[in-house]
Amino acid sequence: MSVRRPPFGEWPWIVAALALAVVAELGLRTAGLPRLARMFGTPLRTDDSTPAQPDHPSGAPVLDDRARRQVRSSRRVMRHWPFGDTCLRQALISGALLRRLGPELLVGVAKIDGQVRAHAWLEINGGILDPLGAAASYTPLLSPDALDVK
Repeated sequence: MSVRRPPFGEWPWIVAALALAVVAELGLRTAGLPRLARMFGTPLRTDDSTPAQPDHPSGAPVLDDRARRQVRSSRRVMRHWPFGDTCLRQALISGALLRRLGPELLVGVAKIDGQVRAHAWLEINGGILDPLGAAASYTPLLSPDALDVK
């Protein structure tokens, strides 16, 4: 099996994603999520305001080539991250790279097979950026106090 090397143009974003992953890991262990999300330029949505209409009928945000490279780079780094490729880490890092697009971080919960599970994703201009495609199954937590855990 051969490993596909990333294109040369993605390397700066891979390095940025790696640096953000280190900061995110430390921040998740020391700071509350709302504060960390603000630091990353991806504020945690804590109100039930209706987002803007999506840019695209599919509900996914329309991303230019640069944004797609940034998301791909963050996914590439997180696939090899030793502390786990969680949706929260992925959303934080992708959101930081895409901060020029004004992403918002959402965290939701759902009861699946008798267990309460959590999931994180980004909303950009009303579109959902969720690599797992599971956001529709989760109810967003919209209380800032619910997530202020250290």
